[in-house]
Amino acid sequence: MLFADVTNRTPDRVVSRFRFGPLFEHRATRDGGTFWAVRPFCSRVTDPASDTRVTDVVWPLGTFHRDHEQAWWRMLLAYGADNDVNREDSAWKAALFPLYFQGRTREGEDYWALFPVYGHLPHVLLMDDIDFVLFPLYLNYEVNHVGREYYLWPVFSRMGDDPEVKRTGVFPIYGETQKRDSKHAYCFWPFWSSAVYDAPRNPGSSWMLFPLAGSVDRAKERQWLFLPPFFSHATTDAAERWRMPWPFYETVTTKTSRKRSYWPFYGDLTRDDEQRCYAAWPLFDSFTLKKKDGREERSRFFPFYLKAKVYRNDPAGVERLQETYTRVWPFYARETTPEGSHLRALELSLIRYSGGIERNWAPFWTFYERIEQAHEVEHDALWGLLRHSTRVELAPAGEGGP
Repeated sequence: MLFADVTNRTPDRVVSRFRFGPLFEHRATRDGGTFWAVRPFCSRVTDPASDTRVTDVVWPLGTFHRDHEQAWWRMLLAYGADNDVNREDSAWKAALFPLYFQGRTREGEDYWALFPVYGHLPHVLLMDDIDFVLFPLYLNYEVNHVGREYYLWPVFSRMGDDPEVKRTGVFPIYGETQKRDSKHAYCFWPFWSSAVYDAPRNPGSSWMLFPLAGSVDRAKERQWLFLPPFFSHATTDAAERWRMPWPFYETVTTKTSRKRSYWPFYGDLTRDDEQRCYAAWPLFDSFTLKKKDGREERSRFFPFYLKAKVYRNDPAGVERLQETYTRVWPFYARETTPEGSHLRALELSLIRYSGGIERNWAPFWTFYERIEQAHEVEHDALWGLLRHSTRVELAPAGEGGP
């Protein structure tokens, strides 16, 4: 294989390899790495050079990873992680989603939660802390050191002290939020909502009678909506947008870009550093993306064809082709770099690279491989039954074909 280290795809040379069809495989690399698999039940890769270990159990059902001192695992709906397996006081977590959670934070705080009976969870999503008892009977969470308590969530709530925010109401009948420079209110949410903005740079108001109509009237934004989100027109000091109706027709125009979408027939996006288009979505799409150190190109006719190229600028500023990837599904895929190339047939996966697929499933459809590396071409067919190697001069990256 061109990439023996399947955890990070760094080139390595296989020095020994034994296979029994696609079902069993064992190999070793010159850097001391080992890999074995009894497919599709279990596989394990060990790389002492990068100090990584990966074990899969009927992937994607279960996988266990070790990277230096850190470890994480997943088995069905259970998962866990340990920041340092060599320390008993390191941060860790384990969960059987969405019922049970337990762990220790970096600050040394132990926590656990049995949903919906009782629990305390720190740092979940964008919230600092969550406490609940017989949810939805009681819920308490904190964001930016401001707490909020719910009784019979989301009907009754009480917010902690925040000098810039004041909330009143009984959800979903009526509610009002007063901030430093705006006031928001709703009545029989989500059917009626309104807002008044007092910020000097962009004052104004907005309202929505869902799902019939809405309006925004601010100094830097004007918008009307009919049957939102299907019909709308919006103008700001930087852009104009039409939806008539969304998602079938949409245009967005700014001083430096233009986006058009006649979904699912055709759409395009044009900017100084980016160009995209699609046709007969999701069958065809292409893009060109410019970056400081080069650019990337991709064209795709889903699922049958994919071509991707990566260009990089050398120290003199000259653009050079660094990487080419071609997939003609389900027949073959080829990847070419300055160091060599790798061709595989068949190729049933629609993902360019997935370690779990490579370790546990790809050999079932890999009837032939051609690996070009270090001035040597190796042909491998039928899981090692037919093999042949030759010495050649490498072609520049991107040239040649299967």
